[in-house]
Formats: sequence, C-alpha cells, structure tokens
Amino acid sequence: MAGRYQYPFNIKQGVRQGGILSTHLYKVFVQDLLVELEENALGYHLGNVYVGTPTCADDIAFISNVENKLQIMLNVLSRYANEHHYTIHPMKTQIIDCSKTKSNYKWNLGGNEINTAESGVHLGIIRAEKNECQINIQERIQIPRRTKYALMGSEVHGTNGLDPSTSYNIYKTYFVPRLIYGLEVLPMTKANIEQLEKFHRKNLRHIQSLPERTSNAAVLLLIGALPIEAEIHKRCLSLLLSLLNCGNDKIHQILTRQITTNFDNNKSFFTRIMDILEMYGLPSITQLQKNTPKKEHWKNSIKIKVDKFWYEKTLADVENKSSLTFLNTSNLEPNKPHHVWNVKQLPRFELRKAIIKARVMTGTYILQADKYKFTHYNVEATCQLCCSGNEEVIHFLTTCPILSTTREKYFSEIREIITYEITAEMWNNVFKNKTAISQLIVDCTKYKEVLNISNKLLNIIENKTRNLIFQLHMDRLKILEKNNE
Repeated sequence: MAGRYQYPFNIKQGVRQGGILSTHLYKVFVQDLLVELEENALGYHLGNVYVGTPTCADDIAFISNVENKLQIMLNVLSRYANEHHYTIHPMKTQIIDCSKTKSNYKWNLGGNEINTAESGVHLGIIRAEKNECQINIQERIQIPRRTKYALMGSEVHGTNGLDPSTSYNIYKTYFVPRLIYGLEVLPMTKANIEQLEKFHRKNLRHIQSLPERTSNAAVLLLIGALPIEAEIHKRCLSLLLSLLNCGNDKIHQILTRQITTNFDNNKSFFTRIMDILEMYGLPSITQLQKNTPKKEHWKNSIKIKVDKFWYEKTLADVENKSSLTFLNTSNLEPNKPHHVWNVKQLPRFELRKAIIKARVMTGTYILQADKYKFTHYNVEATCQLCCSGNEEVIHFLTTCPILSTTREKYFSEIREIITYEITAEMWNNVFKNKTAISQLIVDCTKYKEVLNISNKLLNIIENKTRNLIFQLHMDRLKILEKNNE
C-alpha cells in the first residue's frame, strides 16, 4: 500500500473461483512447474522469447512445435501433479494439431492417451486448427441469442415490451459484452465482421420495431448505437494499454519483437492495432511506449475518437439515402437515443404511436407511392383515399382532403402552441411550404435552434405530432379497410 508492504495474512479457505485474487493465487500451485519447463527450454520460443506455457489461473496451454518435446512437457506435468497431490482433469485436456501435415503421434498424460481434437476452449476462446475466427463468431452469436430468449420475460422484445431506450441499455449491458468477448485478439476478416454487424443490426431493429428494409444508418442513429466493429476496436485499444502497463518483462519483449520483425503480418495483433491507431488519429505504439497515458485518460480519448469517427461515417451514409429526407441528424449524438424514443415515462400505448412515427421518419411506412416502386410500377401510385394525387409522405401528412378533419384538429393545436412562443410572421417565414410543415410533423428537432424553443416545448410538440401521425395512420387504415369490403 502506498509503496510499502502490507502485513501477510493467511488464506485458510483455499482459492475461491472467481475471486479477485484467484488468477494470482492459483499460480502458487503451478509456478514451480512453469519455471521448470522454461529453464529446460521445453515449449515454443517466439524468436528468443519463451512462450511455451501461457497461463491464467488454472488454465494452462502447452505450445510446442516438436512432438516428443510436448510429450516431455506432459510427463513433467504428470510428475508435478503427483508430487503436489492434485489431479489433472482428463476430459478437459486436449491436443490440437495446427501443423500443415498432421501427426500420428499418440500423446499421453499419466499413462492415459489424450484425445486429439479439431478445437478446444482456452480462456473462453475456441482454439481450432482451421476456421478459428468463424467458429468463434458462430459461438459468440449463439450466446447473446440465448440471452435474448432468457430476457423475453423482462419484456425486452420490441412493440409490446419496454421502450427502446431501456431495451438498448439492457442490450449494451448483457448482449454486447457476450457478443464480442475475446474477439479483439482474433484476426477477423471483413466477412467475419459483417456477420457480427448483421446480427447486431437485427437486434437493434427488433428493439425499435423497425422493418428489415430500414436503412442501416437509421437503425444505428435512432437508438444512438455504434457498429459492432467500433466496440471491438475499443476493446483492442484497451488491450493495448493493458499490455503497455503490464509489469511482465516477457510481454514487453514480445511486443517489441512483433513491432520490429512482424509488422507486415496481417494476422498479428500488433499489425492490426497499428492500423487502428492510425485510423483514429491516435499516437503510435512507439509514442505510447515512451509516454503511456493513464487508464481513465486513455479510455476517454478512445471513446471520443471512436465515437466521432463512426458517427461521422454513419452521417455520410444518411446523406445518400432519399428515404431519410425527414430524419434530422444535427442533434443526434452517439449513445443518445433520438427524441422520438423519449417515451420512457409515458403510457405503453405511446410506444405504439412512436413506432409509427419512427417508420415515417425512416421512410419505411408504406404508402401507395412505395407500393408503386416495390411492384415495378404494376400498382398505381395514386392515393386510394382521395384519388387526387400520388400518395407520398407530404400528401399523406398535409394534402389528402379525406384526412383534413383529423389533420386540422391536431395540427391547429401544434400551430397554436408554437405561435404562442414566436410571432406569426416567423411562423409564415419558416413554414411557408408543405415540405417544411411535413418536416415539423415528422421530426420537430429540425427547428429547435431555428425557433429557439425549450426542451419542455420540444417535448410537447413531439407528443402532439406523435398523436397526429398515429391518428392519420388509424383513419387511413379504417378507410382502406372499408373500401376493400
């Protein structure tokens, strides 16, 4: 404590699994074994650095490129276990042959033959002779999928459940860590990452009750989420700092060697981390070695850099999407849901209204003009209610005469509330056409700064416009059903 030694204390209850000190206390049992193997040069060497026995707590991996040396390591382990009166679990011990030409050698531990398997688990990561990344990704996807089913009882299931903001907080806490655990150390390809992204976006769509055709950018921006690649990069950068701050000389030797001699190997963690540092404009590994930042400072730096990079990239995607014309992106922030999902304290029925509004906002609310496009012009784009124009968003919200009674009832309240805060002249200047009025109805945050309105008034306008869109939606459905009878 504070640079001084603490008085020793006796541990009389053994080593508790999962305890804070368990990873260190377990090494008391195996430290002499690890030292003996290293002193006798039994195991793999990376250059002149011994890496034959990576160990964490009671999980030990023996690495060797010589068959009989691996057997000698197993013999030493068997003798050491007998001397110290503990048992090596035979079912949890496996051999994974990663060589190009498979060996017929039969390894044994304490006289019992060890099974040679195609894959095995070490520290929660599946190690396999081939397709290691793909196997781990499939396993990672299965774990949060099971978690999702387990949380169905907690109403994390979209339309009739919790609001999207609360559901997303649960998703970030319980799903994302399970989805990306250990992936920062694997050399994943773009195809591997896209597989994770699809699963990630599917869950976000489900949380927000958005259809499959919703733009990927809209799915992320509405809930304030980042792509899964960004989360993995944060883990990579955090791991880098842990390696730099580690007091283990061997890890520093490996780090220096890999940077110097293995910089062109795309499968190396250090090669990938150099690309990631450059991507976000962060200091190089050499600079970080000379001036290693504090943990909190580094954590804040990577959060700001990574969030900004992916937020700007997502915004660039929005600009190319005609379906997102009415989605205002100027007030959006990473990790902050859009104002449309501000229904946490409201009755559950308000969530259904917000979902309809979100679909209009993201261009996934199907009108007759959309059917016209989807059916390759086999269906007329003309409004089935009034038959006087193409049924697009602006027509639906501001023009269709059949819906005029409902529209005027709700919109007059919105106009009255806003003109109470601003002059009639400003109203006429800002909302001088149907496009501007449609923007106000679909996403009123567009005019927050223009009209200089408070957050309280913004919430009121949001509630009123939500009711307007939902009532127009219900009236439209009733009329269409009646016409189809």
